[in-house]
Amino acid sequence: MKQSFKPKIILGPPGTGKTETCIKTVEKFLRNGVPPDRIGYFAFTRRANIEARERAMETFGLSAEDLPYFRTLHSLSYSQLMINHSQIMSKKHFEEVSEWLKVGRFFLQDADPNQMKDIGYGDKYLELINMARITQQPLKKIYSESKVKNIVDWKLVDYVSRGLQHFKNTRHLYDYTDMLVEFVARDAAPRLDVVIIDEAQDLSTIQWKMVSLLAAKAQHVIIAGDDDQAIYRWAGADVKAFIDLQGDVTVLDQSYRIPLAHHTISQKLIHTIKERKIKEFKPKNEDGSMAWHRHSEEVNMNNGQWLLLARTRKGANQLEEEVRQRGMLYSYEGSRSTDSAVLSAVVNWERLRNGDNITSRDVRLIYKYLRINQDVTYGYKTLPEAEDSYFWDIDELMRDGGLLTKTPWDNALSLIPEADKRYIARCLKNGESIIDKPRITISTIHRSKGAQADNVLLLTDNTGIPNSRWRQSANEWEDETRVFYVGLTRAKKNLHLIHPMFSEGFELPS
Repeated sequence: MKQSFKPKIILGPPGTGKTETCIKTVEKFLRNGVPPDRIGYFAFTRRANIEARERAMETFGLSAEDLPYFRTLHSLSYSQLMINHSQIMSKKHFEEVSEWLKVGRFFLQDADPNQMKDIGYGDKYLELINMARITQQPLKKIYSESKVKNIVDWKLVDYVSRGLQHFKNTRHLYDYTDMLVEFVARDAAPRLDVVIIDEAQDLSTIQWKMVSLLAAKAQHVIIAGDDDQAIYRWAGADVKAFIDLQGDVTVLDQSYRIPLAHHTISQKLIHTIKERKIKEFKPKNEDGSMAWHRHSEEVNMNNGQWLLLARTRKGANQLEEEVRQRGMLYSYEGSRSTDSAVLSAVVNWERLRNGDNITSRDVRLIYKYLRINQDVTYGYKTLPEAEDSYFWDIDELMRDGGLLTKTPWDNALSLIPEADKRYIARCLKNGESIIDKPRITISTIHRSKGAQADNVLLLTDNTGIPNSRWRQSANEWEDETRVFYVGLTRAKKNLHLIHPMFSEGFELPS
C-alpha cells in the first residue's frame, strides 16, 4: 500500500512504556487546547482504549461522551456507519445461511475431517473468506496458499463466499470485517485534529486503509508499535506495512521491565530477523535471573506472582493440569481455577465452625452447597428477613436457621463437585490463600500480549504447530521468532525456560 501521509512514529520495545507515551501525548494535546472530541485514540484492543479514555477523563474531568473517538477501529466503523446491533451477523444468522446454502456441514478442524459443525464463528472456510477481505487479496490466492485446498474443492469455497455475501446483502447484515470494508468504501473517516494509533504492528491491510483515510483529514498523526512484537500475521496483520512506514521516528530506549539477562537472550533472538525496524534499548538496572529446566515440575512456584506461558493451547492445558495437581490457585484465559463463590463458601464455613460470626449474605452462599434434610432443613428458607449485613453465629443458625451440621467443609459442603473439593484441599494443604486473587496466570503467548509478572515460566515446546511449517517458511519462521520474543520479554525478575518435552522445540540462543 502506497503511503500517503507522514506520521510521527513511536517505536516501543517491550516494557518501554509505549502506551503510556501515547496517553501522555493525548494529555499534551488536551492541555494545548485541542477539543477532546477532535482527538482520536485508536488501539488494537478495547482494553487499551478504555485505559486511555479513563486517564483523560480523570485528568481533565471529562465524561466518556466528551471523548467519542477513543475506540477500536471496529467500533469506529460501527459508529460512523450508524449500524444497528440487529444488523450484525449472529449465530442465528450463520445457522440460517448454512441451511439456505444447503452445503451440509463444514469442517471445524482441518486436521480432523470427522470433527464437523454448522457454518459459523470459528469455521475454517469462513476464516479463509475473511482473510481474503482483511488482507485485500483474491480469495482464490488465499485458498491456493492454505491447507483447506487439500480438503475441499475451490468451487465449494467460491460458492459459499458468493452465497454468504448475497445472504448478507439481501438482509442488510454486516459481519465485523464488512464494517471495515464499508468504512473504506464510503470514506467514513471523521475529521479530527489528532489521530493516535497504538499497537499498529497488528493492523491488517484493510485497517491500514482506514488509518490512511483518518490521517488524510488530521493535522497530527502519531503511530506507535513494535514490529518485533507482531505476532498476529496468521490473523491478517500486515507487519510489513508497519516496517515500511516512513515518518519522524522516536525510539523509546529504556525498558522498565526487562532485566539484563533477559534482555541479552531476547536481543540475540530478535536480531536473527533480517527485515525489521532497527531499534536499540537499554534493560533496567537489574541483572535478573534466567534458568533452564528439564520439566516445569522442577520450578518452585509456591510464592510470588507467576505467568506461565506456552506456544500452543495444548501446552497451556498441560500447565493447567500440573498446577491443579500441585494445589495452587490460578487463572486461565480470564477464568479462575475454581468458582470464587465455592471458595468463599469454604472459607466462611470454616470461619463459622471456628466461632466467627458471618453475614446473612455469606450464610446464603454456604447453604447453596449443603444437602437438604441432611445438612440443612427446608427451614433455611424461613430465615428471618435480615439485612445482608446481619451477623450470625453457628449456634443461632442451628437454632433458627435450619442448620443441622458442624462437620468440616469437605464433608458438609457436599454439593461442591468432588474434583473441586480435592483441588481445594490440595490448595489448603499447600498453604494457598484461597480468597485472594490468584497469583498464577496461565496463558498462551499470543494471549499474554501486554502482560507481565515478576516470575515467568516459558515452555519452548513447539509441538502442535502443523508439519513444523515454521521451519520451512521464512515468514513463518520469523513469526515464530517474534512469538517467543514476546514470551521472553514478559518477566520483570525471574525467567524460567523449560526444555521441549518432544523433538519439536523452538531453539533459543545460548
